[in-house]
Amino acid sequence: ETMYQRFLREHVDSTGTGGNSSYCKKMMQEREMTRPRCKRFNTFIHEDIGTIKNICKTPQIPCKNGKMNCHEGEVRVTDCRLTARFRGNCRYQGRGSSRRVVIACQGKLPVHFDNYL
Repeated sequence: ETMYQRFLREHVDSTGTGGNSSYCKKMMQEREMTRPRCKRFNTFIHEDIGTIKNICKTPQIPCKNGKMNCHEGEVRVTDCRLTARFRGNCRYQGRGSSRRVVIACQGKLPVHFDNYL
C-alpha cells in the first residue's frame, strides 16, 4: 500500500455524508483501523478526490514535523473519536462539520492527514 493509497483508505469517503457515531463504527471497521487495536482518532473527508488533490496546489505551510510540504483547505469531514474499547470492540463518537484541514502532499498527491483537533 503506497502512502497515497493509505491516505485514501483512512481519510477519503467521497460518497458518504457521515457525521454520526454509527458511521464511525462502520467505517473504522471497514477501513481496517480497529485491528490490532482501535485507532484513537480519525477524520474522513467527504469530498471527491479532485477537490482534495486541489488542496495540494495551495501555498505550502509547515507541517507539525517541520517539513514544508503541507497545505490547507476547507472541506466537509467526519471526525471519529474513540470513546470505549471492550473485547476488541471499538466505540466511536462521530461529529460532522465543515472545517479547515491540513494535509501533507508528495507532488500532487495527498499522503498524510496532518491536523487532528
